[in-house]
Amino acid sequence: MSIKSVMKECEKLMVSDFRLRVSPRMLELLSKDLYTNIYFVLAELIANAYDADAENVYVYVDDHELRVEDDGIGMSVDILTEQYLVVGAESRNSSDNSTTSRKKRLKMGRKGVGKLAALSISDGFKLVTVQNGNRVGVYIPNRIEHDDESLHVLSENEYSLKSIDKDGTAVIMENPKISVPKLQSTVMKNLGKIFPNNIDDFKIHVIFKGNDKILEPDEKAVMTRLASFLVVGNEKRYMENQLPDDPLIQKKHIDEICETIMMRNTCGDVVPLAVSIYGWIGTYKTSRGMKKEINEFSDNYLAIFAHNKMGLRNVLSIIGKNRVYESYIVGNLYIDAFEDSDFPDMAGTNRQGYNENDPRWECAKKHIRELTDEIVKMHTQYAKLEQQEKDKSKQCRKKEDEERLTKELSKITKEMKQNLSELIVEEIRPSESEIQKVLDKQINNMKKALHLKATVDANKKKIMISHTLKDKQVADTIYAMLLYNNVPKEDIIYSNGPDPETNLPETDIYGYLRDFFVQSASDEMIYVLFVTSSNVVNVNPQSPAVSWGELMEIGACWVTQKDHWIFNIDDFRPETPLNIQDKWVSIYTKKGNDGESILSLTEAMVNSFCNKIIQTCEGCGYIPKSFEDNKKYLQANYIEVYK
Repeated sequence: MSIKSVMKECEKLMVSDFRLRVSPRMLELLSKDLYTNIYFVLAELIANAYDADAENVYVYVDDHELRVEDDGIGMSVDILTEQYLVVGAESRNSSDNSTTSRKKRLKMGRKGVGKLAALSISDGFKLVTVQNGNRVGVYIPNRIEHDDESLHVLSENEYSLKSIDKDGTAVIMENPKISVPKLQSTVMKNLGKIFPNNIDDFKIHVIFKGNDKILEPDEKAVMTRLASFLVVGNEKRYMENQLPDDPLIQKKHIDEICETIMMRNTCGDVVPLAVSIYGWIGTYKTSRGMKKEINEFSDNYLAIFAHNKMGLRNVLSIIGKNRVYESYIVGNLYIDAFEDSDFPDMAGTNRQGYNENDPRWECAKKHIRELTDEIVKMHTQYAKLEQQEKDKSKQCRKKEDEERLTKELSKITKEMKQNLSELIVEEIRPSESEIQKVLDKQINNMKKALHLKATVDANKKKIMISHTLKDKQVADTIYAMLLYNNVPKEDIIYSNGPDPETNLPETDIYGYLRDFFVQSASDEMIYVLFVTSSNVVNVNPQSPAVSWGELMEIGACWVTQKDHWIFNIDDFRPETPLNIQDKWVSIYTKKGNDGESILSLTEAMVNSFCNKIIQTCEGCGYIPKSFEDNKKYLQANYIEVYK
């Protein structure tokens, strides 16, 4: 290339006007995956009606058509062309234009892309708007071929309006590309989660295949199912009155959370901004019956709202710690700073997230984590109290069965004595067949009692671990080995155990053992595993009652046991009335490098330990694992073997 040609190209570059152009096809690409859920689509159109100062919005759901009509202010031709039909034109960017023209509502919309919601589930939609008697309708397709392409203007015979009498706007989506819900209740429930509050002068009507219902707040329906309820601030405190009258429900109120941060506003100045959080968070009593279908909103969520608009459906996946009780959480938190018009827009375009690098988000996330920690603690307390109530009820039923069995056996015994006495009086020498007849009759009468006895026997605890608190490490190991060998927690008494199923509702075990073993009409007794050491007899001078209680527990177990084994620690020598004739399991302890106690056993001690666990399980009717499996499990998890 010559120097002259190079100079000419340089001149072109200096005078050229470079511009970025957006293809008309971008409309199709933007709308295609913007909204993945029919309810978010309907929510955007409802939000548009709210921003148009409508008092009523009508959501029509039918098999072949979705439509949203409102009685708002409508649009003039100028507003339609200069604002609505400009994709991405912000509706608010400061506090000066953050409210609606007539009712001065805080606007829900901002980005200018909500109109694309209808295009995400249809090939195009009809837009009809009426203002001051002037009506205009256009068809908006999801694909435009040319920059200067004009939209098709609808004639009045190409559409009909169902609810607009004067001013208002209608969005009509014919043959939607999404499956329409089969039940009106499904639509109501899911929209109720997006709009969970009663909004002044604004009603949402859902007309499902001709049946008209007004949307009810979702928050009220949830309250009857809660086990715990934490209300933040005073705005939602009235909801406490909607909780069931249940003394187990955990309730708490804290002040509205408010933290001031420094942040750059839309004018570029760094100014203080108050990030306030109010609302409520709770937990369900049970996870049974909770909706988890992919096409519906789960009942397990913690939603974030700003200006009455849902910005994030569920924050739990972001701030959760994978705790069991997190799957019971439900709640709505309101953080209006997220939609402050004087600060940059941080919301996602589809109601499904926020910019996580925004300082407001970082501030709020810290407080939301603290709230979830607190509600998990509250649910844990509820679960504990609920289990205690269940245990008490279960014990009452067991006691009633015991009393019925005692009465039944007493009655049958009395009848048998009386019948045999009468037979002997009537017959000086009754025949064998006569005696057999009386016995058969009484045995037949006993069947009911025998069935009741089986029920009583089945409900009894089968194994008890008798120990002192100081010997809990050995007791924990025995307990773990029983569970490993398929013994249910419910069949074990272990007063210091980690699971509530092993703890008795009584303050001590004596009442239980007396009622269900000593004074029982059933002859089923309990299998006891005694953990013995010097701690059993060494009285603590600071707390002698504790040591006395430990000895009493061992005594009570001895009275009620049907068989027992001894697991003896270090060089202590157990004495009668324990069975010292059989060889006990010896266990030695030593201190590790970190100061923690280690259970140290020889190979022979390990064998003895495993054999006693297996024999206990077999003696109580359980099928244990093999000796080799027990040995591997014990050595791998709980003890150290020394030569």
